[in-house]
Amino acid sequence: WKEGYVSGAVYHGDKEHIDFLNQVYALQSQSNPLHVDLFPSASKFESEIVSMTASMLGAKKNSSCCGTVTSGGTESILLAMKTYRDWALKEKNIRNPEIIVPDTAHAAFDKAGEYFKIKVIRTPIDIEYRADIRAIKNAICSRTIAIVASAITFPHGIIDPIEDIGKLAKKFNIGFHVDACLGGFILPWAEKLGYEVPKFDFSIPTVTSISVDTHKYGYAAKGTSVILYKDEEL
Repeated sequence: WKEGYVSGAVYHGDKEHIDFLNQVYALQSQSNPLHVDLFPSASKFESEIVSMTASMLGAKKNSSCCGTVTSGGTESILLAMKTYRDWALKEKNIRNPEIIVPDTAHAAFDKAGEYFKIKVIRTPIDIEYRADIRAIKNAICSRTIAIVASAITFPHGIIDPIEDIGKLAKKFNIGFHVDACLGGFILPWAEKLGYEVPKFDFSIPTVTSISVDTHKYGYAAKGTSVILYKDEEL
């Protein structure tokens, strides 16, 4: 990977940055976030990371957006899907839940299905390699608890039609998760640089959760991600 032949896996190969991360890790290697009474800085770090990430992804200062730091994108996705499962059982009495996941979505959604007994309905993509709106609409039923979209997709680096999918989620009162694990720390900054970036985050009112990896283009050490929820009710 040091020769530049690997796409992904390592997201920042600068030696100076790696040395900096190693210094940070050395300072915190013996702290245990389970014991915040002994290591109160852990809670402070987490709250600041969640706050900064939420702000970056369109959450307004007076919103009730909340979240947690996780061990990676897979855990962020797992937690989101478990949340939708529990919410749907409590609020809608759905006992055989289903999620609608485009073919280009991350394999972690299949893992969530196996872990939490959620049926995963995979839908095709269109000729532009984006999630197919018509296929998603046809897959919605009374057992659907959430729809998934990616910003960006891992196979092709494509942003799904998130605003259009959000309209379906709102119409049928279904959760809407955006997997921004790969693109979450790229797209907001690309937009600030003047590139045309479709809306994909909490600036779209129908987006109810977002997963985003600090250990990718957030340039943190491997093993950290953030799961954000639009509000505390979810």
